[in-house]
Amino acid sequence: MTTIFAEPFVVNDTSAPSAYDLNDVSVDMQKMIDYIEANYYKDVDDATLIEGAYKGMLDVLDPHSTYFSQEEYDDFMTGLSGEFTGVGASISKSSDDYIEVVAPIKGMPADKAGIKSGDIIVSVDGVSTLGWTTEKAVSVIRGEQGSSVVLGIRRSPSTVVQNVTIVRDVITISTVNYRMLTDRVGYIQVTQFGEKTNSEFDEAMAFMMNKDVTDLVVDVRNNPGGYLNVAIHLSDYFVEKGRIIVKEELNSGRTQVYRATSERVPADVVVLVDGGSASASEIFSGSIQQTNAGTIIGTTTYGKGTVQAPYDMAYAGAVKLTIAEYVLSNDYHVDNVGIIPDIEVKLPTEADYLAYLAFVPMNEMVTKRSGDIGLNIYGAQQRLNQLGEALTLDGKLGYNTEVALKKFQEREGLKATGVLTLDTVAKLDEVAKARFNGEHDVQLEAALTYIEEKDQE
Repeated sequence: MTTIFAEPFVVNDTSAPSAYDLNDVSVDMQKMIDYIEANYYKDVDDATLIEGAYKGMLDVLDPHSTYFSQEEYDDFMTGLSGEFTGVGASISKSSDDYIEVVAPIKGMPADKAGIKSGDIIVSVDGVSTLGWTTEKAVSVIRGEQGSSVVLGIRRSPSTVVQNVTIVRDVITISTVNYRMLTDRVGYIQVTQFGEKTNSEFDEAMAFMMNKDVTDLVVDVRNNPGGYLNVAIHLSDYFVEKGRIIVKEELNSGRTQVYRATSERVPADVVVLVDGGSASASEIFSGSIQQTNAGTIIGTTTYGKGTVQAPYDMAYAGAVKLTIAEYVLSNDYHVDNVGIIPDIEVKLPTEADYLAYLAFVPMNEMVTKRSGDIGLNIYGAQQRLNQLGEALTLDGKLGYNTEVALKKFQEREGLKATGVLTLDTVAKLDEVAKARFNGEHDVQLEAALTYIEEKDQE
């Protein structure tokens, strides 16, 4: 998972007494190394043992504090620069000590190969990932452009492991994409809070303001996070001037408070989130939610509420240390909780797809009107329920089904009569299928419906 970075890490002197004299610790470490090298049943060198000691010190702290070898650190920092060679997916430790996919990057090799948020990588090229750090996984999964890597994928609820071969490519990340959805509604997707995001988002916002948008949809789904200052910069567009965006609770009771410093833009905002929205994404979406600056739609976010800082040990690797917990307005703690959306809209699951496959076919070549019964009506009710209605599956075109049909017809540009015409049957089948091939974005559509209903009030 991409780390939220704070200000550059500084090692502070302290006069507090230690349980150990540092010189004694150094001597004891050398004694341990000498003993292992003299007695271990295989050959092992100083560098390996020292690196293991560094890793062990960080492992006892928390899941996000870790030691990097120099190669791992270089790979990690490259991931935030906007270009690297790999498969294009953010990862984290899974609850069972394997590697979990937080989010594949849209259009990149992992995404094209069908890797999804929540997939567990249990092996890489046949080698188990049990106990691996995310940094080790990154260093192994990345490689030369055109080379391939085989990921062993376990996807809940199945326990079966499927081997997926992915060809590595250059991953060039434009972190902000934008377009108009309607004449007055703009859409901005933020895929990562990286080095270039501030300038890219500024460009997107300038475009939107020139279009005089009244509403904005900002999409941070499958966004694994990044730099703290970038989350604050983006939040500052929408949070009322003077309000708290986020607080860092550091050691010794110290607190760093970040407030909005600019006047908010003259547009309402909806933020799309999901389980792949983590870290800086949660600061951004959570600051908007907790200050009532906008509406959050989607599913509960990942729940990473700590801040890490890197400390480069000059060719001896580096340390990524958790230095603070971030807390939002209203003293909202994100860690292990996440941002709970104001409007929950779940994406279709494998169970939904299996249910869809069992739907009755709508092959009666006749129009159905109020009071009629038939398989086409039953099938329409099944598909309408899948799209968010709550109809009784009785095969009768009663009042509730008629109202649901009118809503669907109006939304899809058909004549809103409530009559189950053959055109409506065809469109219902088309939209139901589209939910499972990526063509039908139910969360984005929910945002547009929310904006439309709000504007009509």
